[in-house]
Amino acid sequence: MKKLLFLVLLTITISCSKDDGLVTNSDINNETDPINDSITYFTLKVNEFYIGEIVNSGYLIINDNEGDILAHTKIENDKEYIFKAKKGEEKESFTVSRFIYRDRKSSQVNFLSSFFNIKKGTIWNFEGSETNRSIANTKVIGKDTKILNLKIQNIDGYSTVGISSNNGSLSTSSSFTSNSIDYDPIVLQNKQNKFLITVHFELEKSKYFFIDNVQDQQEIIIDGSELKEFDSYIPINLPNDGNIYSKNLSANLTPEERFSTTWFSRIESEATSNFGVFENFYDFFIDVYTSNDAENYRYSYIQESPTLESLTIQPYSTDFKLINSSLMAFEFTSNQKHNTKSSRWSNRIDNFVDNKFRYDSWSFRSNELPYQTMPKLPKELLDLYPHFKLEDLVYEETSFSNGSTYESFFMSQNSIEDNNNTKFTESLTFKNPDYNKSLKNSEGFEEMIKELQNHHY
Repeated sequence: MKKLLFLVLLTITISCSKDDGLVTNSDINNETDPINDSITYFTLKVNEFYIGEIVNSGYLIINDNEGDILAHTKIENDKEYIFKAKKGEEKESFTVSRFIYRDRKSSQVNFLSSFFNIKKGTIWNFEGSETNRSIANTKVIGKDTKILNLKIQNIDGYSTVGISSNNGSLSTSSSFTSNSIDYDPIVLQNKQNKFLITVHFELEKSKYFFIDNVQDQQEIIIDGSELKEFDSYIPINLPNDGNIYSKNLSANLTPEERFSTTWFSRIESEATSNFGVFENFYDFFIDVYTSNDAENYRYSYIQESPTLESLTIQPYSTDFKLINSSLMAFEFTSNQKHNTKSSRWSNRIDNFVDNKFRYDSWSFRSNELPYQTMPKLPKELLDLYPHFKLEDLVYEETSFSNGSTYESFFMSQNSIEDNNNTKFTESLTFKNPDYNKSLKNSEGFEEMIKELQNHHY
């Protein structure tokens, strides 16, 4: 009986629809309104690089607040999509859904996001870059690479070590003891000739060692006595909530050189509650993060700023109660103050024969206003992507955010950026404890999802 009821509801949700009022211009400078009694209520501009390696294909759907379909279209590069309605019949707000499809050798992703409470007259820009047409190859040993042999010794009481080059962070493997680390040969690109090594200790401030002009096959042994203190230590003030926080920092030393001093190193004592920085650092990116598995939530504070001063993480409420996790009747209670929120349903299918997984998801996104009625989907979308099965999606998580997010079209720019060009995002995410946690353990999974989420504005 439950299965029959679900199929009935699903039939209602999946609907044939109209695309009346959609005008497509390949040249965005064309005259766009030949009809005198119509009004443009939404515009989508797609640049010439959007569809490519990151997004293989895309689709756009517009629904009214009752869930009925107003218009829909497949997305193509270098086009402008103008959605019109007769004057007096246009909606003041509506829902816009963006569908992304990507198929790779090891993964296939179907990514649907529905943005509620979009205002009349909104313009979106879907932008990719020329480099997105092809993904950079993984590093291979060859004429454009060199090898660094590195060992760090006599570092009693260390917790983690970060290695950052002038051309990006490094992925390394090593063997270690309680006071030393012996790295496997590190493969470098030739442009990577400067390195910042940061040693984080459990009970004292971080220290660093700077390596300049690295040569091929060079062997470097760093002793703990050679480590130096940073020019200053910027304090981090944390809530007294029993959580263990982690910290992340990167900044420019010169216009061509950006280094990281830490990558989610644990803040385990008062002595480690700081960021070690150089006097010449500028254009900071920082992140302070914690995850409470027992209570099924995670917290993150991200800041981008020209300079960095003392950071204080204010106490936050973790009140969240899920009442109904269904896509069709989603309901929760919470007292979180936020300017954007999102809830996600997803499903992962592993194909162990082909060593490939498929990830399907549907996210509801909104500002401080409630989610509207679940949008109906056009039959044309499901015909194009028949593997996208709504009935298999399971509730995964809900996030509340304040500050600057890629969904900033919900807000005025003045609310997310101060006079010093400092941007921040504070987010609190509540997880479904019954959700398949193995999903998060996939190599590169979080990076892939973040890449898809950010590849449109």
